[in-house]
Amino acid sequence: MASIISFTFREAVVDVEYEGYIIPKGWKVMPLFRNIHHNPEFFSDPQNFDPSRFEVAPKPNTFMPFGNGVHACPGNELAKLEMLILIHHLVTKFRWEVVGSQSGIQYGPFPIPQHGLPARFWKESPAA
Repeated sequence: MASIISFTFREAVVDVEYEGYIIPKGWKVMPLFRNIHHNPEFFSDPQNFDPSRFEVAPKPNTFMPFGNGVHACPGNELAKLEMLILIHHLVTKFRWEVVGSQSGIQYGPFPIPQHGLPARFWKESPAA
């Protein structure tokens, strides 16, 4: 799984030492969410789709699909609601299957299936 936004920009408001390096006040930094979300120290086998990893809440600052803190995406609650509604309709009113093989993710800068994600959908027949 991957966040739609792979990175963001921030400005250091004070001098910061990070792993022996000084980031001076005023410098721009670019947190890479992809590196956080795919870090095997936080998520076992991070390249594989495994929704069960979220049955227990992840440690703070290890999963930030909508950013974090005062800079979090203001539309995150709307986006979550829209996803829930879409998933509800997909699983209750349709049958569907992925067609063809899945051969990886392309980042440029947004994660998308390398060769698209062809799928076949058909309306579920009402129960008799």
